[in-house]
Amino acid sequence: MVFTEKVNQSRSIPSPFLQPWQPSNLTREAVTLPSVLYTSDEIYQLEQARIFGKAWCYVGNTSRLKEAGSYFTTTIAGQPLIVLRDRAGTLRAFLNVCPHRGAPLALESGQCSKLTCLYHAWTFDLEGNLRGAPEMDTAAGFDLAEHHLQSVKVDTWESFIFVNFDPDSQPLRVQLSDLSQKFERYHLNEWVEFHHADYWVDANWKLFYENTAESYHEPHVHRSVPKFYTGMQAEAKDYYYSQYVPHTGIDQESLSEVMSALPLENSFLENLNESELSGSSVLCLFPNFCWTLSAGFGTTYLIDPQAATRTRIQISWIAPAPVANLLEDKDLLVQSFESLLQEDLNLLPHIQQRVMSSGYRQGRLSPVREMGVHLFQQRVMQYLTQAEITQALQPASYKN
Repeated sequence: MVFTEKVNQSRSIPSPFLQPWQPSNLTREAVTLPSVLYTSDEIYQLEQARIFGKAWCYVGNTSRLKEAGSYFTTTIAGQPLIVLRDRAGTLRAFLNVCPHRGAPLALESGQCSKLTCLYHAWTFDLEGNLRGAPEMDTAAGFDLAEHHLQSVKVDTWESFIFVNFDPDSQPLRVQLSDLSQKFERYHLNEWVEFHHADYWVDANWKLFYENTAESYHEPHVHRSVPKFYTGMQAEAKDYYYSQYVPHTGIDQESLSEVMSALPLENSFLENLNESELSGSSVLCLFPNFCWTLSAGFGTTYLIDPQAATRTRIQISWIAPAPVANLLEDKDLLVQSFESLLQEDLNLLPHIQQRVMSSGYRQGRLSPVREMGVHLFQQRVMQYLTQAEITQALQPASYKN
């Protein structure tokens, strides 16, 4: 395993987390997590090892790697990564760490025929093998084959790339559950990224995920969305929360302005049913992947913990390739979403401050509006306490 546990559990981790964990009932007893889960550096380090070191984590869209030799770099919970296509077109992921003295092999994204350390010019092929090391001829017993890059498991769901740092992890399909069937009509393998941007918030990563995995706050924080959702459907099961909202009741003038930017006459829409054509979905997949998805465009969220109280969120705007190629006003789509996102990012630091205060108490969760928060928190506790990960959690659903 790449991640290592850096904490002395007997001293650093609060005693409740050393005890056997049992799932809670959403209706009878579900409460929010204790403050220490959002504030402790020791808990954050444990999460690095036991959650982000074990679960499949989202890293980017395949459209960023169209050709052999294309690559992009990213981080996941402090681990620097380079994701690329080798000469044969095979998708690969490596730790972006030179085995010589830890320097980066690449920054940002681009095209290459080899990876060359930016510090001392050690050179690696796109399969991770060391091919050249300047002025190492006199190092006794130095063997190029012993200094390859550390590879990381990589897999895809449609156009979304996931990595797993645990060589013994379960397959990605286990974490996906039935999502492939639920969204198969969208043909998401044909969706491409046409813009992405990073945002930072001074709040724990779980607060951002929880904010996305519930509809409770939306009528109060996002005044441009309908105050009451008519026809909303939500489901929390396995590793994901899914929410569907019809466009009925949404500010039709704003919606029409956005939708008019989309060339919706494309044939790909013939795959979608009536509800998919006339509504939007929110998906949150444990531990760091979310989306908002409509018929002609969507946004994906990569949640990247930076510290106990600091989080990077990479937002990518995606659309079916025919739409992305014909979009004339991409800025309108970006700006319309950013305004909603900023409302959350402005509030979350205030929540973080209060979670850290003596006034914070574990509050009851709404069985209707916070089922996604409850499921997410159950998974967090499973991974942190190393309970049996295959243990079934009670699914929940809602429809009005």
